[in-house]
Amino acid sequence: MEVTPLPDAASFLAAAAPVLERDTAANNLPLGIAQQLVDRPDTYPEAYFWVAAESGRVVGAAMRTPPYPAILADPLHEAVIDAFIATFTVAQPDLPGVTANEPWASRFADAWTASTGVPWRRSIGQGVYAMTTVRPPRRAAGSARAATPDDRPLLRRWMSAFAAEALQAMPRDEGDMERGIDARMGPGAAGGFTFWEVDGRPVSLTGWMPIPGGARVGPVFTPSDERGRGYASNLVAEVSTRLLDDGAPACFLYTDLENPTSNAIYRRLGYEQVAVSSMIRFGDPA
Repeated sequence: MEVTPLPDAASFLAAAAPVLERDTAANNLPLGIAQQLVDRPDTYPEAYFWVAAESGRVVGAAMRTPPYPAILADPLHEAVIDAFIATFTVAQPDLPGVTANEPWASRFADAWTASTGVPWRRSIGQGVYAMTTVRPPRRAAGSARAATPDDRPLLRRWMSAFAAEALQAMPRDEGDMERGIDARMGPGAAGGFTFWEVDGRPVSLTGWMPIPGGARVGPVFTPSDERGRGYASNLVAEVSTRLLDDGAPACFLYTDLENPTSNAIYRRLGYEQVAVSSMIRFGDPA
């Protein structure tokens, strides 16, 4: 099996299409990040892409945007894991971890430890959800509105709060938040952010962006003192409905598997879990 590096996100999306588009719901993370880099190449300071091929047929795809772990798409062949391990031990010897759907994440981690002796642990477990038809929730007070450049200070605060609450185990770089906001609000941005407001006061937030095969929804954040009133449910339902009405074949989102409330909310809206995604860290067994 041959692993080939690719020069950019557009080349990756084209070459890896047989793998990524085989299941766009399960592979919405690499599809979304690659599309974001096509739209806004400055979203990440570095980006690396690979495909694995057997007898000329692409059967695996992976990417990395340091300092984050490698992202592995669902492979079409078990031997893809060993092929990427052989490549990364040379090309990415200090790899901090891997994010992939199970069982591939754990299999990659076991193979990495067998090859390098470096231990691993699962730091974040997420449910991967997809939806094609919205089930409207019980109506909450308020309405949705698009975020504007004037909302940037609030976006910074809430995105920071979301990261502190839900993504503590994820490595971050200093410019990540600003680039993430720019990617959805700056010139040429394909996505956006939407607030739920009550009497002109923002009470919940979600982001969204179109990707090949659908649209990604998230992050979803409601300040703790505004929770339990149905704001996030109504916001996600409205944004998802608009994306589907605008032509997205499906909407995708991720949830923290340790948060039964959010998982139940999204299921009630019509989202169905299609996979379990693990972020695995190397070299930190504690």
